[in-house]
Amino acid sequence: MCKSPVGVLGLDELLASHGITGHAAAILCAVWSGRGSGITAERIFDAMYADDPEGGPAVTTIYRYLWAGLGDLDRLLAGSGVRISYSKQSASGRFKLRLKGIKHER
Repeated sequence: MCKSPVGVLGLDELLASHGITGHAAAILCAVWSGRGSGITAERIFDAMYADDPEGGPAVTTIYRYLWAGLGDLDRLLAGSGVRISYSKQSASGRFKLRLKGIKHER
C-alpha cells in the first residue's frame, strides 16, 4: 500500500453515488460546509430542520436523530475515504470532516 493521497468525490457526487438522503444528507452537507473546521451540533440541527417552521422536535429527539444520522453516514460512506469525527475538546463539542489520505492542520 503506497499511502498516497487519493481523490475524493465532490459533495454532490458523494451524496448521489452513496444514496445519502434525508437527515444523513443534511448532516454531511453541514459538516462539509465547515471545510475541515469543527462545527457545533446546533449548526447541524439548523441544516437538519431548515424547512421546519417550528425548528424541529424536542432537543433530546434532535440529538437522537443526529446520532442515528451519523451512524447511517458511517455505514453509507464506508470505503469512500470520507468520515465525520466528533471532538469533545470544548463544552459544546465539534464535528469535523475527515478525508482519508489528506492531512488536515487546523
